[in-house]
Amino acid sequence: MVSALDSTRLVSARYALKNLRSSDDSSQDTQSSSAAGILSSYGLDPSSASLLSNQALSGLLDTLSSQNDTSDATDTTGGSADVTSASFMSMLKKQLQDAAAAEGESGKAHDMLAALEAGTLTISDPTQGVSIASWDVDDADEAETQSKDGKEIDVSGWSDFLDAHLERGADGAFVKENGSYVDQTNDSNAFFGLIGSNYYYLSWPQATAT
Repeated sequence: MVSALDSTRLVSARYALKNLRSSDDSSQDTQSSSAAGILSSYGLDPSSASLLSNQALSGLLDTLSSQNDTSDATDTTGGSADVTSASFMSMLKKQLQDAAAAEGESGKAHDMLAALEAGTLTISDPTQGVSIASWDVDDADEAETQSKDGKEIDVSGWSDFLDAHLERGADGAFVKENGSYVDQTNDSNAFFGLIGSNYYYLSWPQATAT
């Protein structure tokens, strides 16, 4: 069942989604403020969403809003890219490279890009029930790789998945350490955001102390 609090959040999400779609370019600040408020209410930190755009926020609000019509809050709609394909890995690498360039000398995008190139970045999509380890499409050894087998995971909505993997603090926000969320199932760093036109959960090993 959807709780009263979640129902209130989802109604708010519908209004925010309507505002995002109906506002023109002159109300960009209002759009960002509205979207940030909804992200915060779900425990997500909008200040860290460097890979998110208004299109991405609109898509997320669409997903959250649609869950108001299902008793188990599960979103199993299609449309996600094939995360097991080389084309997805190429798109992901390009997006991380762009984000790292905008980030400067170091940061979360740099860490995720390094993990992708090392094959230690895991991409999960619970709406499609699949998880897969990354590979570098520019590696000579992967030149002929068109796809790899993913790992089957439980199909669930984003709210349930994030609650199962991320710890909430006393304020209801998901806990972060050193700028990243921490996956409580395996102590890896984690990020939730838009890759291409769909949402994915990325996780990678924490740096070991030297």
